[in-house]
Amino acid sequence: MYKRYNLSDIQKEVIKLLGDNNPMSSTEISKKIGTNRITITKYLDILYFQRIISKKKIGSVNFWFINPGIIDIDSKDDSYIDLQQKLLMSLIKGEKEILENTILSIINKRINLKKIIIDICFPVLNTLFELHNRGKIGKTEKIHQITNLTEAINLLKNDIKDNENIIKRNSLLIIVSGDDDSIPISNMINTYAKKIRINSILIGNVERYIDPFFDIDFQRYITKLSNKNKEKVYVCICSFNEMSLRFLSSALDEMEFKENVQTIIFSKETIKEKTENIFKKNIISNFGILIETIEKEVK
Repeated sequence: MYKRYNLSDIQKEVIKLLGDNNPMSSTEISKKIGTNRITITKYLDILYFQRIISKKKIGSVNFWFINPGIIDIDSKDDSYIDLQQKLLMSLIKGEKEILENTILSIINKRINLKKIIIDICFPVLNTLFELHNRGKIGKTEKIHQITNLTEAINLLKNDIKDNENIIKRNSLLIIVSGDDDSIPISNMINTYAKKIRINSILIGNVERYIDPFFDIDFQRYITKLSNKNKEKVYVCICSFNEMSLRFLSSALDEMEFKENVQTIIFSKETIKEKTENIFKKNIISNFGILIETIEKEVK
């Protein structure tokens, strides 16, 4: 009598099995797991398209093996320390494939996207900043690792189903970065905004374009986007560069129709302490609070 399995059960069993016995044929896997070969082949094809496993044909037989970095995640463990460590080590070692496959493992386990970005991705990014600040990694290495992490974070967009892409909110969220370090943060915000059906636009990093005349260009574009939108416009500025933060915030304050635009600012704690008496708006330095603010304010 064959056992009844769902995809989650099969995924867990296959990861455990192939992790110990790479590679195996579908017949061998079906015998070990205790289900028929036709059923297991269908599940293996699903796991293949999810990039959890790969196959190599030897003669007329497909042999399956697990992709590097793919792990079985204990959904009961809500600390995610182990996952943070796996992502961080793959970044430091330059193992991009393992990095991306670890992200895919997280996605395939159906962990809440909000938890993924707040409790896993953002702490890893913060650790990279700390390693650089302490002189453990150089600037070039930090840039490379942040680039790899940003590309891996973009895989989270695959977790957004087509029906979730249907925008039900009339407000517009415009996300702009004021330096390179805030690019992955802006990507995380944009990804989660789309997950919760917020109409969002990611402008990107404008730091290198800032000059005495850029404020006019910036204001014009925000106004253009605002005119296309029927409801409220929210601009989220993410920057660890104080000059960029001051410039972009001032540009928004001086807009002709600034009453239609609400600004949300995210920066590090040291900049918040230094400038919160200067800005008319509050600066958020906690990423979790930033996400909750966007959830609450952008309706």
